[in-house]
Amino acid sequence: MNDYQTAKQTSFKLIAKEAKNYPNEVSLIPTFATGINRLETISTKIDDLSTQQAKDITGVTSDKNTVMDEVIDFLVDVAGAVHSYAISTGDQTLQAKVNYKESAISKMSQPDLTMASAIVIEEAERIAPEILANEGITATELAEFKTTYNEFKEITSDPRGAIIDRSNYTQQLADLFAEASDLKKNTLDRLASQFRRKAPEFYLKYKAATSVIYKRNSKIPTTAEVN
Repeated sequence: MNDYQTAKQTSFKLIAKEAKNYPNEVSLIPTFATGINRLETISTKIDDLSTQQAKDITGVTSDKNTVMDEVIDFLVDVAGAVHSYAISTGDQTLQAKVNYKESAISKMSQPDLTMASAIVIEEAERIAPEILANEGITATELAEFKTTYNEFKEITSDPRGAIIDRSNYTQQLADLFAEASDLKKNTLDRLASQFRRKAPEFYLKYKAATSVIYKRNSKIPTTAEVN
């Protein structure tokens, strides 16, 4: 959720809380009481969705970072082994192709890391397995590197699943906020004016709950009535 949505959610929850503190007064207007119950239900759904959204995004990021670390480790080792082989055979062209030092690899962007891995895997596969094994990299390790590289490439270049999930959560949250705002503006607010006469203390609490302070783009905090 963005800052404004967070502020609105805080207001919705506070409105419901204040209403629960004045059950007798709220019961004077049954439709208002029903609206409060619905507002509380919507707020609960918003909390659940925002938590799931944050969890999924964090999970995708964590998975990507884990796989990236594995690719880096494999790239350092396999590039070093192929470079060693190139030196022993006097193949300067191959030396230049796979001359990736650990300090440089650790600073690579994701596209550069993907490209470097593809080059090293391609060159490593040109070397006979038993010869590459002499440099410390077995056929199994090379296969693991290739698998990890493909997984990394899929995560970084085609995150459509994560994007779809996030878009789905975003739309659901937008729909819930729209329903809650409409309920407050067109039902609760229109009925709440009666409490000026029937329950003035609750009316003041209700009006206070509709005003929140939120930050807009890190500028000076703004006070606004949440509609």
